[in-house]
Amino acid sequence: MMTAQAKWAIENSTAVCGYDKYVDQIRELIPSSAQVFTSGMKGEVERAEASVRYAKEGHTVCLVCGGDPSLYSLASLVMQIGDGTAEIEVIPGVTAAMAASARLGAPISDDLAIISMSDLLTPWEVIKKRIDAVNLGDFVAAIYNPKSMKRTDQIVYALDSFYRSRGDLIIGTVKNAFRDNEQVKISTISGFDYDFVDMTSIVMAGCTKTILKNGRMITPRGYPI
Repeated sequence: MMTAQAKWAIENSTAVCGYDKYVDQIRELIPSSAQVFTSGMKGEVERAEASVRYAKEGHTVCLVCGGDPSLYSLASLVMQIGDGTAEIEVIPGVTAAMAASARLGAPISDDLAIISMSDLLTPWEVIKKRIDAVNLGDFVAAIYNPKSMKRTDQIVYALDSFYRSRGDLIIGTVKNAFRDNEQVKISTISGFDYDFVDMTSIVMAGCTKTILKNGRMITPRGYPI
């Protein structure tokens, strides 16, 4: 699902920085002469600093992110670290919510809320308020980082809150959207398979308008038919 602009940028870079697993996915696009810097989980600041450093040295740098670099990613961090001496361009990508929506049918056709269950950088009490706001606005919600090995209760809290406020909504889950080992499941909240969910998953919670037709999630836009 990489955009043509992102592919061109990688192929024309002289330095590439990124999370090691993301860089492995695009190795064949990286010029053989380019310098490569990778780091593991929780190495975000290190990667951003390396990209700025390469740019100051005169390199054309790609900082590789998953999905869209502005969403739960490193665009804002690089801009915070940069001092204005190096030009920073953000190349948009296809975020997982849009990829998952395409696999599920057409659950996103009206207003959308995107919310992460990860409390690593956002306090859980803040996330709970955002869950309340999703209910208040009856948004379709794309839930990122729904569950990890150590963090399992947040997705349960969110779907329980949706059920109490808006009933047994239709829920879709896509693992590894448009990647190897892709899997898709659609159910209601009451039939949701929590064991199926992991950090490669996007959970798409419909709103009260969302229906299931021919095995696909659909949120009607409102056109008279």
